[in-house]
Amino acid sequence: MEDLFADSRLRKLPKGQIVIYEGDSVDHLYYIVNGFIKVYNILSNGSERTIFIYGPDDLFPFTSYLSGSGVARYFYESIAETEVYSISPKRLEQKVRGNFEIGEALIQYSNSVSQQFIQRIDILSVNDARRKIIALLAFLATKTGNDGDISTLSIPLTTQDIANMCGLTRETVSIQLARLRRAGIVSGGRSLVIDTVKLNKLKPALAIHT
Repeated sequence: MEDLFADSRLRKLPKGQIVIYEGDSVDHLYYIVNGFIKVYNILSNGSERTIFIYGPDDLFPFTSYLSGSGVARYFYESIAETEVYSISPKRLEQKVRGNFEIGEALIQYSNSVSQQFIQRIDILSVNDARRKIIALLAFLATKTGNDGDISTLSIPLTTQDIANMCGLTRETVSIQLARLRRAGIVSGGRSLVIDTVKLNKLKPALAIHT
């Protein structure tokens, strides 16, 4: 997909910059070269709920673009120093038109991200704190960790960050993380280290039936 942005200028985003606000028109699509973007909404009580995290080689807000509404459904904020390319939807359509390989790559990417979104939303709807946190750690290890049996997340996370991602209170997350630490699944401070072998043994119990 990087070929789509060959004539685009690289843009550097500082940590904490909101790139897109909920309700904004989708005037540009962004391709992440380095860094991470969190996708979140604000609940009626004023609290923040993180829906998704985009990382290198991801394209956003692609799902909002595909919906046809032309309006972003969430907030998009950099959670680390991030480098992106951007392209207008019209320019994207021009490049895709008649290019079978690019079109096929975008379809495959769309299917992959849609499945990840569905899994995240399904987990947020579960009333089980342990399942939510285990599923989140598996997601983060895939999106922001290094390959291997031991995965170190490349973004620092506070307990409150994890609570926002799971829709839980900070106190509940602290209790569950302490149990996972005692089990040897999680270690480290804000840069969490995850034993993916032990974590994967717990994943069969996370299946959600719809």
